[in-house]
Amino acid sequence: MENNELLERTEEWKCLERKTLRQREMADAFYEKKLMKLIESAYIMNNSEKVYEKVEYLIMSVGTSYEPLALNIQLLKPQKILFLYTKATEHIIDKIVKYCKLDNINFDKSEVHETNPLDIYKEIKNVYLRWSKPKKLYIDFTGGTKSMSVAAAMAGALIDVQLVYVGTTNYLVDFRKPNPGSETLFYISNPIEVFGDMEIEKAFALFDKYNYAGARSRLADLKESVPEPQIRQQLNFVYYLSCTYEYWDALDFPKAYESINILNKQLMRDSRLNNHYILMDFLDKLLHQESILEALKEIPQIIAEKKNMEILKNKEYIIPLMFSMYINAGVREKQEKYDMATLLLYRLLEMIEQRRLAIYNLYVSKMKYDEIEWDYKKVPELSKAAPETKVKYLSRKVFDIKKELFKNPGNGYLAEQVSLLEGFILLLALNDSIVESKDGNSINKLKRIRSMVFLRNNSIFAHGLGPVSQNDFLKFKGFVEEMFIEFCAIEKIEFEKYLEKVSWVNPLNSKNYTGMEV
Repeated sequence: MENNELLERTEEWKCLERKTLRQREMADAFYEKKLMKLIESAYIMNNSEKVYEKVEYLIMSVGTSYEPLALNIQLLKPQKILFLYTKATEHIIDKIVKYCKLDNINFDKSEVHETNPLDIYKEIKNVYLRWSKPKKLYIDFTGGTKSMSVAAAMAGALIDVQLVYVGTTNYLVDFRKPNPGSETLFYISNPIEVFGDMEIEKAFALFDKYNYAGARSRLADLKESVPEPQIRQQLNFVYYLSCTYEYWDALDFPKAYESINILNKQLMRDSRLNNHYILMDFLDKLLHQESILEALKEIPQIIAEKKNMEILKNKEYIIPLMFSMYINAGVREKQEKYDMATLLLYRLLEMIEQRRLAIYNLYVSKMKYDEIEWDYKKVPELSKAAPETKVKYLSRKVFDIKKELFKNPGNGYLAEQVSLLEGFILLLALNDSIVESKDGNSINKLKRIRSMVFLRNNSIFAHGLGPVSQNDFLKFKGFVEEMFIEFCAIEKIEFEKYLEKVSWVNPLNSKNYTGMEV
């Protein structure tokens, strides 16, 4: 009956409106008056078998919530309690005392400095001596800060301390509380397990090295196991950021969008009350990236429907796709994977060519020269010409360009499928701006493209047998960047501004990241 009532009251509590301050206060009051006693009963029933000895002495670090501490007092029934509090949390003790009906004989309280673990450790040591060195001392760090966790570890290294906390496997992020009835007593046998700093550092180090899959894997465990809810929530943010960039890096845009959508919803939800959390200072940038991924997530379906030209003609798709290639290449460069970085930049060069050809209604895999949408401002003499005349004009121009470019130009035949270099030759024949050269010699620009194609083809990932050296890569990268910047100028895209918005966020660069005090 009690469990049924708990479920019913929980659903009522979840359904309460929380849009205004008054509504949130009413929801909190409902929790205290209608839920707390039911939660206590469930907690004692579910955890009483875990209490294997009589608890005489209990030290409790006081955080911002009274509920978990009250639950452990009611379960463990200690004879003596010491509350460690800060100026910001002293009032919470009054709530605990009132709820548990404690008298002054049952408890003491000591104010500590929340950022000084040594100060907190000394207080634990002093009470240990004052209590005549009890054989078994319990410390409940559920409400503790990181410093309190460190102090508990220090105490545990020197005296016989049993660390405990109230946790849950079903934390309701939207309500910032455990699912009522899921509260569980946990024992820590090794004090180092309290804070898991080393594991958090490893996760962030993996992220910093662009190993998003590795970071995601570690964070998946940490965000569930770290006892402190505030830290747990922030690790959850970084977890979803890792997911986003892991999928984005793999060009799995639908999954990347799904992850960043969850992340941004959580950031916006917490932004008013917890603006000091990690990644909050990147919220605007992450929202912009979400809008980019919202467009990119449509691409797999468009490709499945064999509508590739729709991608090339629509700047909403092709521009973020090109910047994705550019960023991915940058990641491979930093990982010193120059062959992969070269291939990605080569693909970017292809996209530049394909996008510019698409402007004229040409697609590299199936060229339909009689359907070209000419820019008659550049070739007014063709405005009234017949389609076959236009094709002959283009064929002649292509042949003339090839004669300057190759010793053996071939027969001037317009291919149905064109390579990268052939595509840029066509663009020059069409008088496209992307092939214009600063020195006025567009043939020299085509020769540079040809040499870059040769470099890529020598890669073991293309037709060659040897790896791409760092020097060769940097030469290739410099050329592609130059072309990409020119392309963006032609397409009226502010390269630097767009790149800044789309560049991936590193949580270590968040102003709210302070080492392991995340």
